[in-house]
Amino acid sequence: MGMALVMLLLTLTGMLTACRGDDVTPPDDTPTPAEPEKFGYADDFSYYQELVMNPDKHLYVYNRTETLTNEETVLAEAIQGIYARTGAKYYRYSNDAYATWLDDMIEHYGFTAEDITLSEMVAGFIRDYGNQYVLYDWQGLAESINSACTIAGALDYLPVDVTLREKAEGWGLTLGVDASKMTEKACFTAYKDKLSNTGLVQQSAGNIRLRDYGIACRYFFFYRAGQETEDMMFRGQVQGWVEENSPVFGWGPNDEAEHVTVSSQYGQFTIPSDHCFNMSVFACRAAFGGVDFTQSAKTTGVRAEAGKHYVCIMMSDGDNVQTWYNTFPFNSKYFGAERGDFPMGWSVQPSLSDLGPNVLGYLKRNAGAKDYFVCSVSGQGYMYPQIYPDLKGFTQGLSAYLRRTDLSVVQILDSGYSAKVVEAYAQIPELKGAIYCYGDKYVAGNGSVYWSNGKPFVAIRETLWNANVEAMAERINGYAKDPTTIEGYTAINLHPWSMSYQDVVKLVELLDDDVVIVTADDFIQLITENVPKTDVVR
Repeated sequence: MGMALVMLLLTLTGMLTACRGDDVTPPDDTPTPAEPEKFGYADDFSYYQELVMNPDKHLYVYNRTETLTNEETVLAEAIQGIYARTGAKYYRYSNDAYATWLDDMIEHYGFTAEDITLSEMVAGFIRDYGNQYVLYDWQGLAESINSACTIAGALDYLPVDVTLREKAEGWGLTLGVDASKMTEKACFTAYKDKLSNTGLVQQSAGNIRLRDYGIACRYFFFYRAGQETEDMMFRGQVQGWVEENSPVFGWGPNDEAEHVTVSSQYGQFTIPSDHCFNMSVFACRAAFGGVDFTQSAKTTGVRAEAGKHYVCIMMSDGDNVQTWYNTFPFNSKYFGAERGDFPMGWSVQPSLSDLGPNVLGYLKRNAGAKDYFVCSVSGQGYMYPQIYPDLKGFTQGLSAYLRRTDLSVVQILDSGYSAKVVEAYAQIPELKGAIYCYGDKYVAGNGSVYWSNGKPFVAIRETLWNANVEAMAERINGYAKDPTTIEGYTAINLHPWSMSYQDVVKLVELLDDDVVIVTADDFIQLITENVPKTDVVR
C-alpha cells in the first residue's frame, strides 16, 4: 500500500471517527467477563448470530436436479438465508466439497435430505413470507445486486434480476422495491436502520456466494474498489457505523493489506469467506451438538536433548474460512494428503466453532496421529494488532475461542514486532505463546524471540514460499544444535498457494537425524523451559 494511500486512510479515519457518533447504535449488551477474576469472556461468548435449524434437521437440496443460473442462485440463497433465522431448511448443492459436507451431516449429525426445485422453493416462500421481490440490474448497475441483497435482508423480499423478472412474476412474485438503479450508498442511507450493525459483508458484485448468510443476519452488503476520496469516505461511513469488535465477511477490494488495514482501524476483523456456500446452514451451531474439537496430538511430552535442533512446521492461511469449506480438508496438497510420520501443523480459524462446527468435527475425526492445529491468523479474525483500537477486547474474545477449540498457540500476522501487542496477547491464560509472522514471506523476524508474562513470541525463521527445498534443508541442518538458545529452534511456514504438503515431506526427508520435528505446542514449551527469557532480535 502506497504511503499516500496510508496517509489518506489515516486522515479519513480520524475525520470519520470524530463525526460518527450520531450514526453509531450503542450495543445492547456489551460483553463482560464471565467472572470478575477471569480474563476472557464466558465460554458461550460469540460474535456471531446463531442461526436455527429446523427441528427435524431435514434439508431440501437445490441445484442438484436442476442447474441454476447465477441470477436464480441469488434468489434461492435469499430464501435459504431468510428461513435460517427461525428454521433453516435449504442447502445449495455445489462442488464435491459441499456433496461431502452433506454426506457428513447425514452420517454424523442425523440430517436427512431430499431434492427440491427453485419454483417449489418460491412457492413455499410465498406461503410463509409473502410474494414481494426487490428488483436489481446486474448488467446495468453491478452494485445493485448488493443493494438488492441488503434490502432482501431488511424486508424479507426476494432479489430478482431484470432478466429473471418475467419468470419470477410467473411464479407469483410481485414487485416491492425497484433497486435496479440503486447505489450501495443510497441503499445504506435508506435501509441502515433496518439492518444489524454487528457485521458486514464485503462482496464483489460478480460473486454470488455468501448471500444466504448475509441476508440471514441482515448485514449490509458493499464493495468499494475505488481509491477516490468519495469511495474512501463511504467505506469509512459504513465501517464507522458498525460496532467495534465485529466481523467483516467476504473479502475486500484492492490490495489485501489496504482493506484489512481499513477494517482494523475501525476495530473490525476480517473473516475471509467470499467463496462460501451454505454458511447459513453450517452456522446453526445447536444442530451439530455444539463444538467438539479437542486435540490428541498437540503435545507429546518431548524433552530437550543436547545436540538437537528443534523445528515446527505450520501451514498458513487457515484463517480463510472459505478454504476449510472448499479446499483444505479434501485436497491432496493439504489436509487431504496421505500424511507422513512427522508432526504437521494446520492453522485453523477458531471462529469455525460458530461458523462451521461440522467442519471442526470433520477435522477432529480425520486428524492423524501427527496432526496438530494452531490458531490463525491473529485470533478469531484477521486484523493487524498494532492498529486495532480495542486490542484488549479482542484478546478477551480470543481467550474464549481458544478455550472452546483447544488451541493454545496463535500465529500473529502484523507489520512487525510490537511490545504492546506481545504484552496484550501474553495476558491470555489459554495462550502458551505465539508464532510471529511479519515482513516479506513472513520471515523478516528471522527466528527472533520476544518475551512477555513468561511466554515466548517466536518469529518465523524459514518459509516454504516459492522456496528451494534443498537449500532450506541445508541451512537448517547447519543451524545450532543447542536447545538452551533460541538459535536451536526454527519455526517454518508453509505457504499453501505456492507450495504443498508434498514439499514438506521432501524437506523432512532431507533433514539430518539431529533435527527433530515437534508440534508448535511442544516447540513453545521447549523454548519456555530451556531458553533464557530475554528478547533476542535476529
